[in-house]
Amino acid sequence: MTFETMVSAQDKESNFAFKGYLKYLTTVNFQDVNEDWITDNLIHNRLELKYYPSDKWTFDLEMRNRLFYGEQVKLYNQIDSLPSYGDFVGTDHGFFNLSHNWAEGSSYVLNTTIDRFFVDYSSGNWLVRAGRHRINWGQNLVWNPNDVFNAYSYFDFDYEERPGTDAVRVQYYTGSTSAAEFVYQLGDDIDDMSFMGLYKFSKWNYDIQFLAGQVKRDLVVGTGWSGDIKGGGFRGEFTYFHDKDSLSDPVGQLIASISGDYTFPNSLYLHTSVIYNSKGSTGKAGMINPNVVTQTSAKYLTLSRFDMFGQVSYQISPLWRADFSTIINPYDGSYFVSPSAIYSLTDNMELLFLAQIYGGDAGTEFGGIGKLFNFRYKWAF
Repeated sequence: MTFETMVSAQDKESNFAFKGYLKYLTTVNFQDVNEDWITDNLIHNRLELKYYPSDKWTFDLEMRNRLFYGEQVKLYNQIDSLPSYGDFVGTDHGFFNLSHNWAEGSSYVLNTTIDRFFVDYSSGNWLVRAGRHRINWGQNLVWNPNDVFNAYSYFDFDYEERPGTDAVRVQYYTGSTSAAEFVYQLGDDIDDMSFMGLYKFSKWNYDIQFLAGQVKRDLVVGTGWSGDIKGGGFRGEFTYFHDKDSLSDPVGQLIASISGDYTFPNSLYLHTSVIYNSKGSTGKAGMINPNVVTQTSAKYLTLSRFDMFGQVSYQISPLWRADFSTIINPYDGSYFVSPSAIYSLTDNMELLFLAQIYGGDAGTEFGGIGKLFNFRYKWAF
């Protein structure tokens, strides 16, 4: 439920909009079904407040309130070589520290993180946004090499909004389907700042974009597109990184991802995607950390030279939807499998059952992580 409150004062109109949700997620993790089971619990509340003082200005504040508790937290805190679980979830990766742990113990952490805090100003063809917000330049649905400011982990299914970044974004709409953008991402020094420009337009029934600039220590150029072939989605992104202090080195790093998807009249949905990392491993890639939400760079979307993704979804009934997805590393033989089902209790309440099964030998990209079985209840208001 979203509500707006209209307040009249001195012939001026003020608009507020508020919404949010409350979720409970429990996870059971084990390596072998006959060995130890580790439980983890998360109570997750999101609050979103918008204020519209005029047709030109918008103020936005959004926060996550999360209570982590259970055996996973306790076991993590017992590993001396790692920071505490509170430090792990309480670390803010932005320029400003907008995260705070209200309480923590050996087996629980209560944290609040502000992940959206920005102001918009629009006038004519201009739109300026400053603060913490998401800069969504990605075109694909799994891997986004063009998301150079706030890349995210596909494995974090519980964070639908995805991370933001502390930046100033200026957009100028040159036409109904074209625009130029400039983004300055805050940093402590020149090697921690980012400056990027993007131009997007529509041609041949495709949305096409080109981007270039500096992301921290890298000079970056890239392109992306989204369109369709005979009714099926066709998307792609290419981004090339080169260390600005090593321009004499002729070899940089290319991250590329291409995907296709199609929805049949009976609601059956098929989706496939591949990602290429020119500096990725062609042997054992080394274990990923599926808990990482915010990647430091789109350069690290995969550890392998090449990964493949596949997905099948079907609306079984108006209330039930089933999904099956997988990622395979063809070099080290490791894999990720994730079957899931969503049941809609009401218009604003749902149940999610989702498994995340990681398999492979020790030292491979998906080996050694285990099998995670998740149950989530969500109430939106």
